[in-house]
Amino acid sequence: MKRTGFRPRAPRREPRDPDRVRSTPTVTPGAFRAPQPVAIAPAPMPKVEPIRCKAYLRLVAQLPCKACGIWGYSQAAHANTGKGMALKVCDLQTFPLCADRPGQRGCHSLFDQGAMFSKEARRLIEDGWVADTQRRIHAMGAWPIKYPYPHQVNNSIAQTAIKIGVNQ
Repeated sequence: MKRTGFRPRAPRREPRDPDRVRSTPTVTPGAFRAPQPVAIAPAPMPKVEPIRCKAYLRLVAQLPCKACGIWGYSQAAHANTGKGMALKVCDLQTFPLCADRPGQRGCHSLFDQGAMFSKEARRLIEDGWVADTQRRIHAMGAWPIKYPYPHQVNNSIAQTAIKIGVNQ
């Protein structure tokens, strides 16, 4: 007896044959190998905290935009190389880019979203802009005292520390 005038949505299946037996796969002895113990465990890597320096970020923001040269609208833009998702690199790896203004998108948002350069070109440009920004702040005599300046001759330890973001 039909309960409704509407057609059923799913097609009706035929009932299973109760006499049908399902076949189960057979496992042959020795088909699986036992797990082997690890001989040498890898050494844990210490988590490296990036350098955070608000005074340096304020100095970077006082410089003109690297892309368009406008004064007064700059922000400290972190380099996008060497970071993970939702993580920022060391504050010393920044350069000035202008912020969004009424009626005009800024270079910072265009740069981060890939509208200015391709990813490969952006990676090459970032290193040069970071180095130039660091040189300009050092030339102003405003480099933070507690962090080593990475561009001095024979200062490879400082370059490594700033590249990976080690707090000294």
